Amino acid sequence: MSDLAAFRPLVGELVVEPDGWGVVGTPTNFYATAEAHTMDGELFDVPIRVRWTPSSYVFDYGDGTVEETEASGAAWRGPEESWTETATSHAYATTDDVRASVTVVFTAEVDAGGGWFAVPGTLPVEAPAVDVKVFEVDTVLTNGDCMANPSAAGCG
Repeated sequence: MSDLAAFRPLVGELVVEPDGWGVVGTPTNFYATAEAHTMDGELFDVPIRVRWTPSSYVFDYGDGTVEETEASGAAWRGPEESWTETATSHAYATTDDVRASVTVVFTAEVDAGGGWFAVPGTLPVEAPAVDVKVFEVDTVLTNGDCMANPSAAGCG
């Protein structure tokens, strides 16, 4: 596997929904965009193709929680799924500014013209980390729109 490290796989990015922030006690959605892909190049002056396939993902949510899974996660499919638990979501316990990351663990196959063969081992590659702001939200009853009338009952 070390000879193939020069063929650095495309790791994609870590996506945080909604838009890089979360709410204490509520699922924040995370997913990795890495996909299987093939690269062409040379190894010891021999033309080869390398096929990289994500086999697992290590999500570090930035608050001390780290989870390894075979699931890359997925985007919420619409407003009805927002704030729902997913295979790769995480609920933060406190307000904080954290730095989350994902390490994608790849397997490799090589074709030097005679067909594909698996390369022993794996190659972990970390995607760029992202900042996540975790808020606490309180719900209150008001008498109208607090933006339009900040002094209304319940708006202060």
